[in-house]
Amino acid sequence: MNIREKFDHFFQNQLNREQQLVVAPHEGVMLVCAGAGSGKTRVITSRMVSLMIHHEVRPHSIIALTFTNKAAKEMKERIARFLNNEGPLPYVGTFHSYCLRVLKSNSHLLKTPTFSLIDESDQEKIVRTIIQQKGLSKRVTPKQVLSAISRGKNEAINQAEREELWGQDLLLKEICLLYEQHKTAAHCLDFDDLLLETLTLFQKHPLFKKIFQDQVKHVLVDEYQDTNKVQHALLKEMTQDDSRSFILDSLCVVGDEDQSIYSWRGATVSNIINFSKDFPQAVAITISQNYRSVQPILHIANEVIKNNTYRNPKQLFSDREAQDRIRILMCASGYQEGEALAHLLKNARSVSSLNAHAVLYRSHFQSRSLEEALIRYGIPYKIMGGIQFYDRLEIKDMLAYMRLVMNPFDRLAFSRVFNTPTRGLGDKFEDLFYATWDFMPFSSFIEIGNHLIATKQLTKIKADNLALFLAAFEGLTPELKPSKVLLPLIERTRYYTHLKDSFEKDEAEAKKDNIKELINGVLFFEERNDSTLESFLSEVSLLQEQMNVNEDTSDYVKLMTFHAAKGLEFDTVILTGIEEGVLPSSRSLFNPESLEEERRLMYVGITRAKERLILMHAKYRYTYGQVTDQTASRFLDEIPEQYRVKDDCSFWKEHEFRIYFNEWFSSQKSSVKQTGPLEQKKNTLNEDFRPAFTDNEDYLELWQRGQRVIHKLFGQGIIEKVEEKSPHIYLTIRFKNQIKKLEASFVTLL
Repeated sequence: MNIREKFDHFFQNQLNREQQLVVAPHEGVMLVCAGAGSGKTRVITSRMVSLMIHHEVRPHSIIALTFTNKAAKEMKERIARFLNNEGPLPYVGTFHSYCLRVLKSNSHLLKTPTFSLIDESDQEKIVRTIIQQKGLSKRVTPKQVLSAISRGKNEAINQAEREELWGQDLLLKEICLLYEQHKTAAHCLDFDDLLLETLTLFQKHPLFKKIFQDQVKHVLVDEYQDTNKVQHALLKEMTQDDSRSFILDSLCVVGDEDQSIYSWRGATVSNIINFSKDFPQAVAITISQNYRSVQPILHIANEVIKNNTYRNPKQLFSDREAQDRIRILMCASGYQEGEALAHLLKNARSVSSLNAHAVLYRSHFQSRSLEEALIRYGIPYKIMGGIQFYDRLEIKDMLAYMRLVMNPFDRLAFSRVFNTPTRGLGDKFEDLFYATWDFMPFSSFIEIGNHLIATKQLTKIKADNLALFLAAFEGLTPELKPSKVLLPLIERTRYYTHLKDSFEKDEAEAKKDNIKELINGVLFFEERNDSTLESFLSEVSLLQEQMNVNEDTSDYVKLMTFHAAKGLEFDTVILTGIEEGVLPSSRSLFNPESLEEERRLMYVGITRAKERLILMHAKYRYTYGQVTDQTASRFLDEIPEQYRVKDDCSFWKEHEFRIYFNEWFSSQKSSVKQTGPLEQKKNTLNEDFRPAFTDNEDYLELWQRGQRVIHKLFGQGIIEKVEEKSPHIYLTIRFKNQIKKLEASFVTLL
């Protein structure tokens, strides 16, 4: 077959009816709402090939814009395969790369025909210089300024709108204007300028616009739900004349408002929702057939997302029939959630590779307890789009401070923190300090510091700052519990303030959450182990060593945030922490728009699963040494009963997890048929969520003297005595202010 015959065969046999409606036309404006897993990349690439083969459109008159170089590369490769790698290809690239190409080829129209493109580090140097010149180092940080600049350039299309975004902050406005002046003088553009400068070309140079529209006749845009205000304005300028009439041959935008989850970086879902207002001739085509997931998974995705109001309705469906593919598992605590995850993956590993499994969570701080459980059970993992918990900058900082308390001769730990937070102690200070330490090798870092101060070898400012650093360690000894070391160090070093001053707001909050999670880990460690500083640091070192052992394996489970999972797919997906205040996040609970975006995150997580989906939530979580009640997420309540199986694993032992997951994974893969709703599987537990133990002996073995438990009325307690009076087990428990004898089913193990 020649190229045309081969493509015609593909068109007739590999595209469904809705996809064909998008691919076939030569002219028109199309808004394609392509649901998760519906083959949108196939549709975009097939449309470009159809234009060239069926309508004899020249490749250079077609452009396709997307958001990542990876997506652009995949599209180009598919088009080349269709064409047998013969002849030129249409332009396929990101918005920013295309705008850079336009600016370079039309540089004579710019105010600065010769320009350089600066990166983030260059931007930071410019802003830092301005801040220092103005004496504002204690009031604002470069990252805070750059965040405001970028927000202004992504959410506003002119200077007046940007100044409105910045509000009444005259200081911020002044720094931003000086930043722009500095770039202009240096003939530089930043990343966000590429879009704005290209938009200006279209708006202020009619001849350029006419030439462009004479040459480019077909425009396609991928992931339109992720576009910002400037990108939408740019698309209008590219495709419409001055009277706002569409002037090209075709425009095809593809997206899914149900997967719009990037508002924090300027994306606005209103671009796709209100598309027909700016392009009234647009024909809306919905592609609902999903080629990724089994039907039960799509049932619950549809049921959850339909609770959003700001969307174009659609119902995903699949030809892949399956039963019993969704489980909801209620764990006693966040720590048992990690244990349950490890048991699940141990069993899954026997039937498929770990690479086919992904663990998703709302925020990176949630990974600590999950990572520790996986390490204990020898399950290799990698954090995708992030860093393993104990390798994160802020965690390594605090561990280095604690190591100095344990070992005041630890030069590596000292080197990491003597100027963190910044104390004005630079390279010359470090050289002097180590030279003195080499001369006095049996002295601790505190003794060396006091010696330098006493002998007046430092300027007054450096001496004062060094004294403040040394004061942070006053009264801290290796004999103290690790929490009695960590908490004072955080407070005395003003580490939270350091994060706020050094990082953009969201990043600073994420790092602060990681520190809080470290505190939770320390307090939990003290409750269950020998609670010395040395034993805690040894435990962390052992965890880090075990992490390194599995580093080179090619088969590992992937841990990532819901955001990082966008565009990926896995046989089995485990969603963790599905609780109120986690997903949806606490910051979204009282904002309807934010709550809808959290629901879209849940939808994205669900639709990553091809074969199986498990959703986990905990009854309690350990926060600052206290057990806090957790409420299952409202999103779980939005899943109809007939599509879910709920189990309470709070009391399960290892063999019960093994039996449970073996049974679940033993079901056959899906077959290709249309399916109806999932029949409710009989719960493995009774209606009161009591554990399904094989006999009373198993149940007795669950309870041990010294274990921590929690009671809904009396709170936390310690088991002092275990008694069997068949068929019941009675526990004598010391609570905070009293001792109680209770039947075992009334308490939960921590």
